[in-house]
Amino acid sequence: MQDITFIDGGSLPMPEGITREWVETAAENRDEDEKLFSMVRNAFQRKIDVGVHVPTYPQFRDMIGQFLDIIKDEKNCYEPYVLKEENAKILELEIIDEVAKQYREETGKTLEVRVCIAGPIDLYLQAFGATGYVDAYHILALDIEDFIKQAFVAAKNFKIKVIALDEPSLGINDRIQFSDANIISALTVASTYARKQGADVEIHLHSPLKYKLVCETPINVIGFEYAATPSYLNLLDKKVLEDSNTYVRLGVSRTDISSLVGIINENYGVNVWKEKEYMQKIVTDLETPDVVKKRLETAYSILGDRIKYASPDCGLAFWPDQELAFKLLENTAKGINKFNAEKEKREE
Repeated sequence: MQDITFIDGGSLPMPEGITREWVETAAENRDEDEKLFSMVRNAFQRKIDVGVHVPTYPQFRDMIGQFLDIIKDEKNCYEPYVLKEENAKILELEIIDEVAKQYREETGKTLEVRVCIAGPIDLYLQAFGATGYVDAYHILALDIEDFIKQAFVAAKNFKIKVIALDEPSLGINDRIQFSDANIISALTVASTYARKQGADVEIHLHSPLKYKLVCETPINVIGFEYAATPSYLNLLDKKVLEDSNTYVRLGVSRTDISSLVGIINENYGVNVWKEKEYMQKIVTDLETPDVVKKRLETAYSILGDRIKYASPDCGLAFWPDQELAFKLLENTAKGINKFNAEKEKREE
């Protein structure tokens, strides 16, 4: 049986002394590339070093704004919102290519990478709100396809293993005005090219409530936040996944930092935000490799080989600092690797 592959959500806390506003400005103006590129490359290398099997390019910018700003800029478009494909670029992929080149030189292997892109619903809600312009929704799906095409162009020294569409609103936001048929159509447009290139296409949801709808599209991996909400597992029917040849990306370590801090506060009678030495308890007491492994074991007993990927529930942008975030990634890697090793031994 195939091992479960460890991927990450993408986003990280800012390095000390750097703000998201600075990153947004530097990415737009391109006047401090050396500092920006160094920051992104260092974070990407650390993901590899702590054991992420298929790392996502580091996200230090707003996920939706990163794409919508390009789409809304008239000089990038033929007409409003209709992107020129050559302008649909993800700067971070250009930056990490140098790390991937070095990785290949040192290991003789091609690094596999996950590329995360805002999904059509989340882009639409930010751009147009709770209205129902189907044509505009379809155009945004075509724009996403352009970003995906340009991602494959940018992948000179790495292989794109997973394209992830970030759609946390699907299944939890009642402002969505589109029919299931509209959503299936948009997700099909956004995912077809990547599947033809041989990549897996994941949809990153918070809740898998609408997973049957996704199973009617070329998207073949459904990602959801299992670690914080184990009951989400009960929403899935393994047979539906098998019949549509759809897999799962399971969140196996919690990222809801406020709730985790609340547990430590209660357990130790402290205020972690003031007594910060207790912050480490999140990764030494709560989100440990053994806890990660047990979550995987429970889920595997229900879904079996439908689980293809595992990761933290979500991104780590709002964690207090990078050290804690990388420790969570390391613990997650250890838990997944231990699960894989024990599974392999049982199957011998």
